Amino acid sequence: MFGTMLGYKVFLLTFVISCASAIDLPDFLQVCSRNDPNLNDCIRRSTDYLKPYLVTGVPEYHIPSLQPLLLDDLVGEGHGVKCTCKNIKVFGAADYSVKYINVDLATLEFKVDILLPHLYVEGTYEVDGKVLLLPVTGSGGWQGNFTGCDASVTFTASTNPDASGVKQFHIEQFDLKVTVSNGYLHFENLFNGDKTIGDLVNQAINANFNVFLREIMPLVEHTLSSTFRDIGNGIVNPFSYDQLFPM
Repeated sequence: MFGTMLGYKVFLLTFVISCASAIDLPDFLQVCSRNDPNLNDCIRRSTDYLKPYLVTGVPEYHIPSLQPLLLDDLVGEGHGVKCTCKNIKVFGAADYSVKYINVDLATLEFKVDILLPHLYVEGTYEVDGKVLLLPVTGSGGWQGNFTGCDASVTFTASTNPDASGVKQFHIEQFDLKVTVSNGYLHFENLFNGDKTIGDLVNQAINANFNVFLREIMPLVEHTLSSTFRDIGNGIVNPFSYDQLFPM
């Protein structure tokens, strides 16, 4: 389910820095001109070129490491359950591939599809509510293995001028949809450590993995969309539109 909280973060990091143009850019940032007739292909190549640097991160350019990828807390309530996930670490995010990119600079509409073949996620949780019509409560550690994670991201942007008249790139509407082919989840310390009931709930969740995802995914997607829109704007804020998309 976290396959691309990931997916979007990986793309946005590589997308932004691959388009940026400034005096002191390092060699590993491959620039793509806005006039490139094959802009989509250029950005795809740039994301592939950056993979080795994304494994360890580049702190001086505000690029976090993808091994592991540390995610912000996820807090949400809906569909009869309130859940908080913290201390989230994701392993395998560096093994991403961009399946599709379409950039329309005339309308400032961006679409990207990303595949993450395998992710291992761990963290802590607090949950209270009903999952698969079963009452579920508890707090503790959790782990997840996910395969075939696809993220479909669509976002729009604006280029309003700042106080000095320089056009700034700003992400506006953001929509993230996530699908996971297969997965396995384990929640520790359900029902205050009652192993018998906890094991039964974990078994029920994994026996109905796709149904479980459908119940919680709208909450996850809404939370992630808001989170990564803010992350994206934090990344692009230092750059003007002309820096992000040079002539």
